Amino acid sequence: MTTTVTQEQAEKEPPRSLLLRYYDWHPAYRLAARWALIVALTAFAFHRSLASLIEITREGSIGGYVWTVPMAATLVAIDVARRKRTELPIHDRQTDIIVGIMGMGLAILVQSVLLPRYSLYFYVLRLDLVAMWLFVTCSAVVLFGLRPVIRFAWVWAMLFMVFSLPYYLLVITLGGGKDAAGAATLMLAGVGAGIAGGPTFRRGALASAAAWAVGFAVLGVIWFVFPGAPLLVYQQLPPLIAIGSVGVSMFFLSQRGRPKRVLERRVEPLAAKQVWTSVPLVVTVALALSVFPLPEYPFAPMAARPSPYPLKAGLPLVAPPGWSTAGAVTRMDVDRLYGADAELVRQYVTADAGNPRWDKLSRPRTVVVDSTVTDRASALRNYPARVLYGLTSARISEPRRVELGHGVWADLFSVVDDELLVTWNSLQFVWGTEDLAQRVTILAVDNHDPDAPFPQPTTNLAPTLRTLITLLFRGNDVLEERDPSFKDEEMLRAFGVALVAAQVGPPS
Repeated sequence: MTTTVTQEQAEKEPPRSLLLRYYDWHPAYRLAARWALIVALTAFAFHRSLASLIEITREGSIGGYVWTVPMAATLVAIDVARRKRTELPIHDRQTDIIVGIMGMGLAILVQSVLLPRYSLYFYVLRLDLVAMWLFVTCSAVVLFGLRPVIRFAWVWAMLFMVFSLPYYLLVITLGGGKDAAGAATLMLAGVGAGIAGGPTFRRGALASAAAWAVGFAVLGVIWFVFPGAPLLVYQQLPPLIAIGSVGVSMFFLSQRGRPKRVLERRVEPLAAKQVWTSVPLVVTVALALSVFPLPEYPFAPMAARPSPYPLKAGLPLVAPPGWSTAGAVTRMDVDRLYGADAELVRQYVTADAGNPRWDKLSRPRTVVVDSTVTDRASALRNYPARVLYGLTSARISEPRRVELGHGVWADLFSVVDDELLVTWNSLQFVWGTEDLAQRVTILAVDNHDPDAPFPQPTTNLAPTLRTLITLLFRGNDVLEERDPSFKDEEMLRAFGVALVAAQVGPPS
């Protein structure tokens, strides 16, 4: 009789809504649902960043290493999840919301303030990915709770490797080639295996050492057996194979004499139960982040180079009619920045006759032409001219677009160099093909004496770091020229047009 009443009462109960039935799901399904929400909102909020990553990966940029970071972190997180949950069953939703709001607010500030401030260095810093890391981390805090996130703290710290500057510096230090890019990504293997091999320091150190050994072995095989493999192969296979193989080996070692179970503990109930009230917060922040555009590339797009003179590293440009190359042509290796065999060629080109419009004493003017040929066009975007010349104390104007003919557009800059105590104008353009690209920079200083100082190129990134720090603490105003003086615009336009025509050659 009791059973019958219970059934009748159950039949009379109104159907529960989907939101309430969600809490009846198995914890594993609820876990997957929350992560699916985070992934979907992240893809929506940062769709421009993901599209940019796909583009630079297809171009063969070393920035494609970023894809390796979440894959390696996932492998590490699996090992950490196998450990017994040790945090106390104490939960404070107010703390979760406060921490989440602070972190998400910081992500919005990065996108709205720091990204435009560092627009010139966008590809070498990728601060949009830092904002993405903040959003994902804080979304996990809001939807899962602070304590569960802290349990995976080292995994979250590992994900911060999407911040590109340390990786770029390491690649440059190691030589700048594909092998250097692959060796630099082994940081992920060493750090990841050390985290996964814990929790004791000894186990972590042994796992890290094993991952370094396996990673370098795989990298050596790729380098000697498949030297022409794509850059992404060098960046992904060694660290992922190292973490995966070491993780599996540690698993079997820890399960000796026992049944082999991937997850030795049951899936615990989720700490953050009342989650639906937090979803609007995450959705609202995702909507706000989705409206911020990425910085536009500040230079003119690359044009095709229809020239009978083939692009070749170390080959100087042909001086246009009325100009002659003065003195010896100098070359500097810039392969650490722009790929194998890349050289910067510096030419001092002097006018055959003076022009009163360019010098009041009609002295023949001299300009410097720096050209670099690279098989990695994306590297020209990663390391702009300001990086190459180490202009830490220079104020640079907004570019003026200048047409040089034959489909070539250049950017004209005015620069006030407080270190050289000169003002100079610069005309810069990039042209080439899908396989080879060339950046040409033409410099003219307001000191017309024969021994006038010109800015010198360097591969030392220390000045760039100082520039970034100056930008961070003092803002754009200190490094932007608000009142530019284009004294040599007429001369640079005429020279640029003649220079392009000289490379294209006579009409057929």
